[in-house]
Amino acid sequence: MDRLRQMFTVVANDDGTTSATRIQRHILGSGIQLDDFRLQTTMERLQALGDTLIDFEAFAALVSDELLMLNRVFRRELVIPDWQEFCTDIETVFKQVAPLVSGNNASYIPILRDADPEKWGVALCSVDGQRIEIGDVDVYHSIQSVSKPITYAYAIEKEGTDFVHQFVGAEPSGRPFNSLELLPDLRPFNPCVNAGAIMTAGMVASSWPEREAREITTEIMNLWSGLCGDCGEVRYSEATMLSEKDTADNNFAIAYLLRGGRGLPRDVDLHKMLDLYLSCCSIEMTASMLAVAAATLANGGVCPITGRQVLSTEAVKKTLSVMQAAGMYDNAGVFTLEVGLPAKSGVAGAVLTVVPNLMGFATFSPRLDPCGNSVRGVAFCRQLVELFTFHIYDSLSGGRTGCKRDPRASQHNRKQRDLSDLRWAVSHGDRYALKVRDLLLESMVAITLADGEIEEPELETMAETYAEIMGHPPEHGELQAMALSRQSQIEAIDSPDPFEQLLQHLATEQLQLDDNARELILEAAFRVACADGEIEPEEDVQLRGIAGALGISEGVLELEIARFQRQRAGERAFPVSPW
Repeated sequence: MDRLRQMFTVVANDDGTTSATRIQRHILGSGIQLDDFRLQTTMERLQALGDTLIDFEAFAALVSDELLMLNRVFRRELVIPDWQEFCTDIETVFKQVAPLVSGNNASYIPILRDADPEKWGVALCSVDGQRIEIGDVDVYHSIQSVSKPITYAYAIEKEGTDFVHQFVGAEPSGRPFNSLELLPDLRPFNPCVNAGAIMTAGMVASSWPEREAREITTEIMNLWSGLCGDCGEVRYSEATMLSEKDTADNNFAIAYLLRGGRGLPRDVDLHKMLDLYLSCCSIEMTASMLAVAAATLANGGVCPITGRQVLSTEAVKKTLSVMQAAGMYDNAGVFTLEVGLPAKSGVAGAVLTVVPNLMGFATFSPRLDPCGNSVRGVAFCRQLVELFTFHIYDSLSGGRTGCKRDPRASQHNRKQRDLSDLRWAVSHGDRYALKVRDLLLESMVAITLADGEIEEPELETMAETYAEIMGHPPEHGELQAMALSRQSQIEAIDSPDPFEQLLQHLATEQLQLDDNARELILEAAFRVACADGEIEPEEDVQLRGIAGALGISEGVLELEIARFQRQRAGERAFPVSPW
């Protein structure tokens, strides 16, 4: 009963009651939609209650059938606990990427050429079903090559891995997606290049000898519906299919090459094989739908918003491996190097990306780079990985990621634990803890003197920040004495610049500092810089200098500046710094 009481306290008013509206608002704030299948009974009961006030006993009866899920929601135990903060960061990245207008629409068929190049949308879905959608996420577009890994997964499920890999390889090609080159044994390199996708379509088509390509496409569309949890209608564009076929000379050449080399699976009809391949490219979905499909892959084949096992975990593992190696056309190697996540792009402007065991996301923007990938989509992926520990090898950082965020953990809880450890260690004279304390003091003083003056609000902020971090106020006059000493150094003509000395000191020490210590030092400087309610140009330069010397990603600092500016504009009620 104690835990149930704690759950009720989260949503209760001061008078010891709550309401359906308040409960629903809290659920939405966690990222869970009100139509979530795991909360169906609770939502029906809330709707029946209407505006009736809910006391503890009524609340206990209300949530009893879906207690485990609601407990996770109310106690912030979903895979991304600080959901609102995470969403704010995503919005910041979305806005930063929006001004990118390089690249051009795919021009080989009219429907792609004439698409609005200004469209820009991002949708994310966690493996717990938490969802955020920004921008043009409901625009239907042909999925094009995003279809390729799912057709491959379908073939594995239907025919088995051994049969599939008799006809298609799993090697990155390092060549354009429409290349006619094959492996030495005359198999296509992988299922993500055109040759491999055509051969995969041939395997699927050969398993349905009695059915036409369009009928088999319906089976693939049903798979997509399951992957996206039926959150939207999976459509088919006959106009796209006909345009694709009219411009398919290169794909016909590939098909004849495959037939004349290794041969086609079960001697499938070449035209049926190509029709199925082009039909799968002509399936239409939205970024919102693709994000849920990506989350299903991230969740090992179980759709987060329906709970259904859509693909086997083994099929998903192989599909993600192929996406990692070859999903971004002939830029796949650079993408793996910089982003380190399995992804697949399409020339209509979609990029579907998977963060295993955490979330999937999809972007939509029609302008393409020379490799055929969405300019904004790739930029969004890069920036996201600069801010969060999403790269497949971030776990090798040894606690030194450049202060990237891990959205799987509550930043507030982690900070409180780290502060408790630091205070305890300082009280016992730990050398590392004392070093961290001294460096944050030095950094605060340097920012105080950014404009050459010692201002009272800055000294007060220094004292407040120190007290919050260390758990007790600084010794009387200590901060002012340090600031005056530094100011004297600045005024001495022959003295080295004390701020440059600080940067050199931080750069030397940062090799021995973990992310937690670096965050505390930058936070201290940041708070002092914001003491007067804005960041002056000189302070901005110095904050960036401190972040650089500490090895902190510039993108991380940009997030903090953006949060502060939003707070000043009244858009969000976040503290100056969430560190």
